[in-house]
Amino acid sequence: MTYTAVRSGFTGPSAHIGGSSDYHIDLKLNESLPIAQRVNALDALARQYKSIGREIEFSNQNVAGARWNPEAGLADKVDLLNRAAGAHAPRPGWQSVDFYVPFAGKSRFDPGAVEGASIYVPAVAGGKVRRGSGGDYGYFSEALSPSGEVLFRVGHGDVRRPEDSTEVAVAGGAVPPSKEEGAEGGAPGSKDFLEAAIGTILADAVAGGKLKPPGMPEVKKKDTDENGITRDELYKLQQIKNLQTREQERERIERQGLNQFLSAVDAAKTQMAKASALAQQSFRAPGTTV
Repeated sequence: MTYTAVRSGFTGPSAHIGGSSDYHIDLKLNESLPIAQRVNALDALARQYKSIGREIEFSNQNVAGARWNPEAGLADKVDLLNRAAGAHAPRPGWQSVDFYVPFAGKSRFDPGAVEGASIYVPAVAGGKVRRGSGGDYGYFSEALSPSGEVLFRVGHGDVRRPEDSTEVAVAGGAVPPSKEEGAEGGAPGSKDFLEAAIGTILADAVAGGKLKPPGMPEVKKKDTDENGITRDELYKLQQIKNLQTREQERERIERQGLNQFLSAVDAAKTQMAKASALAQQSFRAPGTTV
C-alpha cells in the first residue's frame, strides 16, 4: 500500500489547537495496519516535509529530539516508531506519536522553526480525508480507506486556519513506498532543493531578528497556490528576498567605497613621489655657486 501526504491544517499556539504544547502535531496510526505499512505512512510524511525543507522531530520522553529518516533501515524505523508510541499516552487500537516539524538544520526550540507549519495526513488512493474541529484535538483530520475504515488521524491544528473542504477524495499519484517495499530512492530535485533553501533562510532570518515569527492570521478560502503555500508565507519569502537584495547592495557600496579609498591612497602616493623628486632637483649643496 502506498500513501499520499495530504495537507490538513497548520500548527498553532496551545490556545487554538485544543490545548497541550504549542505548535506540536499528534498523529495516530491504526494498529490493524501491519507495522511496515505504518512505517511507510511516516515515510510518506517525512518525504513531503523534506520537499518543503522540514523534518519530523519527536518530542516525547525517551525519543525527544530524534528525527525520522525515511532512508533508514526498516528495523531502525520500527524501533523508533515503537519507542515514540510507547512514550505517548496509550490509546487502545492506535499507535500515537507527538512531533514537531522544524526546518532542516533547526530544532523545535529555534524561533520561527515550527510556527505555522503545514500539517499533513497520510492518505490512501481511492479513500478520502475527513476534517473537523473541536474538543481537545483542535483542527483534525482522518484518512479513510476505500472501504471506509479510519487508518490515520492527525490533530492539534490551528482552528483559525481550516482547509477549504471538510471532506476530500484522494486520487492516485501516491508517494512511492520505502526502499524495503521495493521503491528506488533518488536525489532531491531542484524544486526540493530550492524549497529547502528558502525554508532555512526563513528560519535564519527570524532567528536573526530580521523578521518576526510568522503569526496565525486567518487565511481565506482559495488563499493558497497549487503547492499549498499561503499568501502570508509568500509575503514573508518576498521580505527575505528584499533583505537579501538590500544586503547585496550594501556590500556592493562598501566594496565601491573601499576601492575609491584605495585609489585615493595610490593617487596621494604618486603626488608625494613627484613632490619629492622636484624637491631633490631643486636642492643645492652648500658652497655651490649660482
